[in-house]
Amino acid sequence: MKTKLVFNDIIPFRGFLSMCLWPYIFVRNSAASRYNTVVNNHEHIHAEQQKEMLAVGLVLAAILCLAGCGWWSLLALPLFLWWYCLEWLIRLILSGDSHKAYRNISFEKEAYSNEKDLEYLSHREHFAWIRRHW
Repeated sequence: MKTKLVFNDIIPFRGFLSMCLWPYIFVRNSAASRYNTVVNNHEHIHAEQQKEMLAVGLVLAAILCLAGCGWWSLLALPLFLWWYCLEWLIRLILSGDSHKAYRNISFEKEAYSNEKDLEYLSHREHFAWIRRHW
């Protein structure tokens, strides 16, 4: 499924330019003029991360369903969001600085360190955010 750009005034939160919730990349209308190829590449790196985590979440949900967890097993599907928020919270507690916590999330480290390499996605290894940025 191809990623689609959505320009709006709600998502992401104020202060942010764009946000990927695969298969969509949301861009604030007020910041649309700053959305360029580097930012686009950054968000597409997140899209790949989210697709990987969705696959893991599907497997985890199936295992939990078979284990008798019922509809609760569906909570494993947005695994990327759970992981992202939990990692941000842990890093916030450790650093005491919300911006530093955000920049040190492993998903963000991968995206920021490779956003200027417009060929990165063509040679990116699966789960690179774990091996190189944890």
